Amino acid sequence: MTVASMFGQLVQGSLASTAGLERSREGYRPSGSGESGQRQLARLSLRMTRQPELATAREIAGLSAAELAALATEFTLSPRRKRTDLMRFATPAGVLVFAAGLAGLMLQEASLGAAGRGVLSAFEIICLGSLIAGLFAVAMGTMKAFSLTSVDLAYGHLGLYTGALDEQHPWLYKTYLLMRNGAAQAYRDRVLQERGVLRGVDYVLMREIARADEERVMTLTARAVAAQVQGISEGQASPRPEAAGEPRLTLVESGVTAAA
Repeated sequence: MTVASMFGQLVQGSLASTAGLERSREGYRPSGSGESGQRQLARLSLRMTRQPELATAREIAGLSAAELAALATEFTLSPRRKRTDLMRFATPAGVLVFAAGLAGLMLQEASLGAAGRGVLSAFEIICLGSLIAGLFAVAMGTMKAFSLTSVDLAYGHLGLYTGALDEQHPWLYKTYLLMRNGAAQAYRDRVLQERGVLRGVDYVLMREIARADEERVMTLTARAVAAQVQGISEGQASPRPEAAGEPRLTLVESGVTAAA
């Protein structure tokens, strides 16, 4: 937890952490209808780090063709996530403050020399304070950048979701292999009919559909699967051993009886 988040909790009079609040509401944070492409990408990237992949894929797949095209265009223009928080200025500001304090101390040392050493002057105290403040700002900015690493990676993964499945997309052949599954093929046909272009998010849903279909197949009985493998219909299936006719004994008359 950063100092800024702790200060924000004290100002709001709450002791609950941000992560705890997100878990309690399962990452739910409604957004406005007039959201721009950049803000929508940033929001989806944050949601991707707080919920399962399938939940984010379902949300993105429900967008219209125009909205998905706008997100893909925004990602093309900005392959890296643009930070909007104030802490993004902490590292460069800290470097400048540290450099100013260091330059002040060097200037003071060069102007006074060894004869001027003794009690610290007000200027030297200010320079030392600048050094400490600069180091603190750089440390806070670095910690914030590390905490946002997962969001930056999710932003890049989100670009694969919104990108069209063309010859440049890395999931093209994976989608082609999934088309052999009947359920995934039915989903593909429906998307092409209703929305148009297949995108990376459709590969994620087709993969989950194919996986669920495979799990359904694994629940079939072994007899039914064996009949399908051997190409035997239900009527031609071999009867059970207990249903087969048992051998019967035939009484043969003795020779004496036959002669009489």
